Amino acid sequence: MSTLTTGADTARAIAQAGKEPDWLESRRMAAWESYEAAPLPDRVLHLWRYTEPEKFLIDKVEPLVPDGVEGRAIDPSNVTALSDKFADNGGQLAGLLVQQDALAPTFALEQEWLDAGVILCDLASAVRLHPELVEKHLGAQVPLEGAKFAALNEALFCGGVFLYVPEGVEISAPIHALYQRGQDLSAVFPRTLVVLEKGASAILIDEYGSAPDVAVNGASPRVIAHAVTEGSVGKNAQLQYVNVQNWGTRTRSHYTQSIHVDRDGQAVSVGVGLGGLYNKADIRTELRGANAYSEMIGVLFGDANQHFDNHTEHVHVHGHTYSDLDFKVVLEEEARSAYTGLIRIDLEAGDCEAYQENRNLLLDKACRAESIPELEILNEDVRCTHGATVGPVDDEQVFYLMTRGLPRREAERAIVEGFFAPVLDRIEDEAMHARLWDYVRSKLHKR
Repeated sequence: MSTLTTGADTARAIAQAGKEPDWLESRRMAAWESYEAAPLPDRVLHLWRYTEPEKFLIDKVEPLVPDGVEGRAIDPSNVTALSDKFADNGGQLAGLLVQQDALAPTFALEQEWLDAGVILCDLASAVRLHPELVEKHLGAQVPLEGAKFAALNEALFCGGVFLYVPEGVEISAPIHALYQRGQDLSAVFPRTLVVLEKGASAILIDEYGSAPDVAVNGASPRVIAHAVTEGSVGKNAQLQYVNVQNWGTRTRSHYTQSIHVDRDGQAVSVGVGLGGLYNKADIRTELRGANAYSEMIGVLFGDANQHFDNHTEHVHVHGHTYSDLDFKVVLEEEARSAYTGLIRIDLEAGDCEAYQENRNLLLDKACRAESIPELEILNEDVRCTHGATVGPVDDEQVFYLMTRGLPRREAERAIVEGFFAPVLDRIEDEAMHARLWDYVRSKLHKR
């Protein structure tokens, strides 16, 4: 079982439990110092206008420390069996990694991709087996300066996910990483590092959720989660990254995601927000080479008194780059959503195209959504558009469906599915498309 401790001692204990090299232990300690030195985000700043940063402090919960057991790779032929045990995937997987709390992860990768040089393991194992790769890329996309909660993750992450795809290797099936938490009054720090070399391609589904059959006095465990994802997409490489946030009903979650895309590379980032009590997400993609392309797809469904605050950034560092964003939000009961989306075109980034759309559908009068699209354009040779809508369900649409025999709840459900369909239908991979619909419908059918 895991042990618990607090403060800077936790960072040191995690390093010692994993027998980490000096460079990583030093980084952990520097990250902890950065976390303590940085002030809480200023509520006056518009990115924190709707969310209280104090909600994400860990002073009333205990960070988890691994027990020193190494991550376990299982026989490649057992990928399907592992998938059936831990996740309802409904399709072929190239690999799967499962971690619960701070326990040692279990992972498997199909033999075909092992032979091709693909690496799938937990970060702790990667530090041991591939230190040169981890040291080069860890923290390269998420600097600590001014990022208080990202610094906390770098100080205290354990386990984690490491996916490396060498040059020219194109993985044809998705890889699923599943993080499950179940310990009450705990703080968890999932971290994912994805590296695609030149001409490589991969699909990664990164899911955060509750361990099955875990409850405290009949309720979900109380958890603080600080997660970070970093992605490096090389020249002419293609990454499809899907983050499924399905935390329990008493989890407070802060999430940071940053992906860098090189020349002729493509990154499709899909965010599915379903769980958690109080949630903040900062999602950023930088286009760093000519013909780099980024697509962000957001699907958020909130109910009860859930709180969501999402900020996205498309940063065009280089000219002749392209970005597109479609973020759909559905709220019911007393749920809240705030969305801020920034398109930034740097001074030397001419001949860029960028599009951004955020639409919000409110099913009840008590729910509320805010939408703030932003443009920061420093070069005039661009094509940029953005739009946002917030509104209730169309009563005429509901009435029409009810005249066709549907009860009101069924009619609203059909409208919600139609609302989400255009954005989910942008997912070309059939297995992933079906899997994402399963996530959405599992919550939709609770109505």
